Amino acid sequence: MSPELYRRARRAEAKAERYPDRRRLRVDFFRAALAEGLESLKARHADGASGQESVRAHARFVDELIGSLVRLITTDLAAETLAAETLAAEPFVVVALGGYGRGELHPSSDIDLMVVYDGELTPYVQRVTQELLYTLWDLGLQIGHSLRSVEDCVAMARTDLPSRTAMQEARLVAGDRRLFTRFGHVLRENVYRRDFEQFLTATLAERDQRYRKHGASPYVGEPNVKESAGGLRDMHTAMWLGAAKFEARTLRELADKRLITARERAQADDALTFMWRVRNALHFLSGHKNDVLGRGVQPQVAKDLGYADEGDSLAVERFMREYYLHARAIHRVSRRLIARCQETLSHRTAAERRERQQALADGLVFIDGRLHLSDRDPEFFRAEPIRLMKVFWHLHRLGCELSLELERQVEDSLDVVDDEFRQSPAARDLFLDICRNWGRVALTLSVMHELGFLGRYLPEFGALTCLVQYDTYHRFSADQHSLLAVEHLEALAPGKSTESEGAAQVWSEVEKPALLMLGMLLHDIGKGKGHGHVAKGIPLARELTARVALPPDDAGVVEFLVAHHVTMSHVAQRRDIDDPKTIADFAETTGDPQRLRMLYLLTYADMRAVGPGVLTPWQAVVLHELYGRTLTRLTGGRIERPSRSQLTERLANLVPEDLPLQAVKAHVAMVSDRYLAGTSVPRMAEHLRMLRQLDETPVVTEVFHHPDLGSSDLVVVTRDVPGLFSLIAGTLAARNINIMSAQIHTRGDGVAIDTLQVNDPIGEVVTSGTHWQRTLEGLRAVLTGEQSVEVLLAQRRTTARAAPAPPRITLNNRLSNDYTVVEIKCLDRLGLLYLVTRALSALALDIASARIATEIDQAFDSFYVNDARGRKIDDPAAMDAVRAALEQALVQPL
Repeated sequence: MSPELYRRARRAEAKAERYPDRRRLRVDFFRAALAEGLESLKARHADGASGQESVRAHARFVDELIGSLVRLITTDLAAETLAAETLAAEPFVVVALGGYGRGELHPSSDIDLMVVYDGELTPYVQRVTQELLYTLWDLGLQIGHSLRSVEDCVAMARTDLPSRTAMQEARLVAGDRRLFTRFGHVLRENVYRRDFEQFLTATLAERDQRYRKHGASPYVGEPNVKESAGGLRDMHTAMWLGAAKFEARTLRELADKRLITARERAQADDALTFMWRVRNALHFLSGHKNDVLGRGVQPQVAKDLGYADEGDSLAVERFMREYYLHARAIHRVSRRLIARCQETLSHRTAAERRERQQALADGLVFIDGRLHLSDRDPEFFRAEPIRLMKVFWHLHRLGCELSLELERQVEDSLDVVDDEFRQSPAARDLFLDICRNWGRVALTLSVMHELGFLGRYLPEFGALTCLVQYDTYHRFSADQHSLLAVEHLEALAPGKSTESEGAAQVWSEVEKPALLMLGMLLHDIGKGKGHGHVAKGIPLARELTARVALPPDDAGVVEFLVAHHVTMSHVAQRRDIDDPKTIADFAETTGDPQRLRMLYLLTYADMRAVGPGVLTPWQAVVLHELYGRTLTRLTGGRIERPSRSQLTERLANLVPEDLPLQAVKAHVAMVSDRYLAGTSVPRMAEHLRMLRQLDETPVVTEVFHHPDLGSSDLVVVTRDVPGLFSLIAGTLAARNINIMSAQIHTRGDGVAIDTLQVNDPIGEVVTSGTHWQRTLEGLRAVLTGEQSVEVLLAQRRTTARAAPAPPRITLNNRLSNDYTVVEIKCLDRLGLLYLVTRALSALALDIASARIATEIDQAFDSFYVNDARGRKIDDPAAMDAVRAALEQALVQPL
């Protein structure tokens, strides 16, 4: 410890004769020194100091501060003792614990101290401790503190895991060095060397509990840089175990004892100093202790650390990619060190292990659930590179794990995966065999990816490693999303889940599951090239399939899946699947039943893998309905539509006896073919029941809940008026009810029968009776002219604002034989659907159906419309007028 701070403090307080005045000057001096030290730390951080340099420097500064205080306090007590002979000096030590003990101190971290004494607690040690803590508290520092005898430390270490791990990292700050040596010796002899197995069990239980709270994956979207998997605590946990078992307290000592490799040491060193710098930035930006790298603060941290946008890649995306790469390294190195510690608990002799081993082909043996090399030849993979792929083939077939030495030798041999290896038919066949045998494909591919092999063999996939898209829609990096999609795809196998029984039946009809799995793995490879990933992925898929020499037909299937992996979800969410042209066009896109089956399963798994709630039950039903109708068309089947007379007969059997047959016949005669094709007979019967009530009330409503789909059907029966759908949409928006789609029908006598699929903004069914009562009362008031939509919306609106970006509006006459499809993409906001439908109504356009989809904060709305004559909008001037009216409506506030 440098004596400089102590000398300066002595000079500062020398002018005070009385102790209270001297203590006040002392606190003032150290408060100023602390502020100066923190400013210096912040300046070094801003100038680009490494994480290691910063945390070490701050720890040294606090050491000097505490050491100076202890020296001042003991000097004061010595003077008092000489004057009054009241307190005799006794040996003690002030030790740093935890992160401070490791010399890793962040700007707002707690400073954990323990004062240790020998034998009985004396008034002298009490007084030193009291003066020290009071002064530190007066300085505003967050202090974790304890006062214990050596014997107390042993007892605590045996019974309390946090105390034990903190004391393992104890470091002398001030006091009697011989006592500190005795303290460490007693703990080693009485605790650390005696109960390692129990310590290992307790430590891993604590780790698992931490994972449950903060995330068990290094790739969580908002990681805790200390507590999440891949965070600093992972390395701490492994180092505690390594120190207890092997008496190796540093990465260098672990490498010297060959417990980790030189490469692993370098990776861990780089990752730790990166994490320390990130944590420093979080503390400085937050102004307090904050270890959560939330989405809101990620761009600020990226800027603070000097990241900048590059081409299509945002600074925050580049920063988070680097974060995940380092988190992955910490997770991997700590896992291997822990596994090495666990191996020491095996009590089997070499002879017993030989008896339990199972010899395999390709130079491998299977022992106790792990694959090992039969010998330790460092040239094993270089002699026959195909053995690398065979390792994973055996791993997949046996459902086991790789031994540590095999993992490391795979990593050391990745350079043999060259162009010749990638073009090898043998490697291709082994890889496709892995993809073909479902059940553990996701796990095997994940191990390949973790060890760097998958990205070497398929460089197009390797480009996705830890690739981040900074938006609220993508919760995972591109590589992890693809691997998770593979996992969801495997989960569709028959018997895996009752939730996806329809998809499971389709799964069993796929003729080449290996191609589907390969397409799933590669579906997002275009993201490695930036925005517009679908178009950019097609040539990549073409090059890859040519390189591995897939047969042309098989290569075409993989390319098709990559090219159309978003097509089916877009059709299901943005098109009217009751329109025959939608089905005809989609059938033309897919081409044959096998491609349709694979695209359906890929789409289902892809949407599930984006994140919870992205594929809602209602969307899953629509997706399956689209699949079924398209399959029928591709296989030459025809949906037999009953005639109007047949429908009349069926409907008459379901309505009440007091409803005249003439009313049934009239209803069937006055509705459109589109109504008859898209409405079930039981629902028609409900409509007739509602129509009878029009004589008593101008607006009749009914809500049918579908909890299993997360939605409800709202049926509105009333006399048609211009802009009816707009009025309904505005009212529902004011009541916080979300419209997903709508079927709008008007009978020949001018009675409207509108059905809307609705839910709440988070995708759940609205079941509150009070909520629906207020909503339907408001709707009746609006439709009868007693209330205006604008007033209802104003009650919800906090601020009136225009959309910040111009909308994208297209009119398409090729998507439907009977309607013009108006498509709108713009920022979603309160009342958006009302604005759109009001503008369409003002143009005298009749809306037949609507699809409402939202991704992140963007609305993708589609409207099937006719002009006042019941025709498509085909005049260029009229189309321009529609675009202009919608653009004008959408950029203005409500």
